Amino acid sequence: MVSSSAVLAQGSTGDPLAGGLTSGDYLRVGGGIASPVNPQGSLRDWNSGPAISIVWENWQPGSSGVGLVGYGFGVDYARLPLNESNFLVDFQSPQGGKATAVTGSAAQLFVVSTSLRIRIPSPVVAPSITLGLGFLNFRPSSVSYVAPTGNGSAKQESRSGAELSLTGGLDRQLVGRFALYGEAQYSYGFTSLARLATPGGNCSANGCDVLKNTTIGTVRGGLRVRLGRGPT
Repeated sequence: MVSSSAVLAQGSTGDPLAGGLTSGDYLRVGGGIASPVNPQGSLRDWNSGPAISIVWENWQPGSSGVGLVGYGFGVDYARLPLNESNFLVDFQSPQGGKATAVTGSAAQLFVVSTSLRIRIPSPVVAPSITLGLGFLNFRPSSVSYVAPTGNGSAKQESRSGAELSLTGGLDRQLVGRFALYGEAQYSYGFTSLARLATPGGNCSANGCDVLKNTTIGTVRGGLRVRLGRGPT
């Protein structure tokens, strides 16, 4: 029988099949690109953009060193630039004319989530699969338009709701507390109805999102840092 003190000792010295991971608290800081995936309705009007994330993560000792499952809490933020060509196709001004030009700043995407990360034992590069559950909020910016019937501005409705995510990743130990990681994530937001709205709140052709979803794919990389006392 393995004593609890022995398990703790194994967790602190490292599991040879954990790719440098030991039990304790970690911080993941990363950046990458977020992209709408098969966008529906008003989400079609926004392009891929830069994304950043920060995740606190905890791993408990396991029978052979560190456990196979860690849990975390994180925040993601992304900015999606306006897809001007799609907006011009969808949008119709309140006066009934088609816009000839549009400008607007990037839409903002916020996600707050909890996660379970399941690692796959490996000696050098540590693969993992992460399941996430959280809250997603998508905030489009105001868009200025030029039209023969008059210039003006319009803003799509914000959308928010529960979010599920699935992530595949790889970690590679650097030295001491530090490791590099890369991952690809698919997020599905069960968001409220979002419309391509004029100031009057009308919904133009192809502007209503009848599927009520926000699907985002993210590719990111960054640094994993062990917090507190541990191997250096």
